[in-house]
Amino acid sequence: MFDSKVPISCYRQIADLNSEHGISIVQHIETGRIYLKKIMQVYNLSVFEYLYFHPVKNIPRIYAMLEENGTLTVIEEYISGDTLQDIINICGHLSPADVVRYATSLCDILSALHSGEKIVIHRDIKPSNVMITEDDRLYLIDLNAARIMTADKSRDTKLLGTEGYAAPEQFGFGESTPLSDIFAMGSLMTALLTGDTDAAKIPPGKLRPVIEKCLQLNPKDRYPSAAKLKNALSRIRL
Repeated sequence: MFDSKVPISCYRQIADLNSEHGISIVQHIETGRIYLKKIMQVYNLSVFEYLYFHPVKNIPRIYAMLEENGTLTVIEEYISGDTLQDIINICGHLSPADVVRYATSLCDILSALHSGEKIVIHRDIKPSNVMITEDDRLYLIDLNAARIMTADKSRDTKLLGTEGYAAPEQFGFGESTPLSDIFAMGSLMTALLTGDTDAAKIPPGKLRPVIEKCLQLNPKDRYPSAAKLKNALSRIRL
C-alpha cells in the first residue's frame, strides 16, 4: 500500500470528466486549486511512485496518491488544452512542420523518462495522450500502461498498449524498452501527417525516411534513443 504525505481526503470532487474511466476534476479544500483525479485498476505502482518523487517536466505532476484494495487513486496536475487527436479530428492532419515541432518536444520528454534514475517506458504514445495547452506547451499524459525497465525480463508480463501505435514487442514478442517508445513515435508522426497509422500513406518527403526508421520491426534497426531521433528531426529543412 502506498499513501502519499498529502491525503486524498484533502481534495473534493467538483466535476466528472470521464466517469467510465474514473477521471474527475477536484479542488483542494484549503487552497482552492484545481487538480485531476484518476482512479485506476490497471497501473504499475512503481512508475507512479517513481514519478511522485522524481517529477518529469511536461508530464503532469503527481501531488497525492493512495493504493488500496487493488485500486490506485492519483491526484495530478490539471492540464487544460486539446489533444493532438482533437486537432486531427478537426483538421484531418497536421503540416510536416508542425509534426516535426511536436515530435521534437516529445523527444525531450522521452529523453528525460528514459535517462532518469530509473528507465520509464511510456508504452502508449498516441495522439490522444499528447496535450497541447493554449500557450502551445506540449504535455505527455496517461501513464497507465507505463513500466519501469528491468534487466531480468525477456518479455513483458502484461501486454498493454494501443493497436496501431504499440511496438511488436509489446504484444508478446519480447520486452518493451525505450526503443518501443521510438516505434510509437513513428506511428504518432504517421497519424499526425496522414490522419491514421497506415505507413503506406506517408507521403514522399524528408520526414518519410525518419518515420520509416522509427517503424522498423527489429528494435535494433530503429533510432537508438529519443535524442538520436531528435537529432534526425533537427536536420530536416522544410
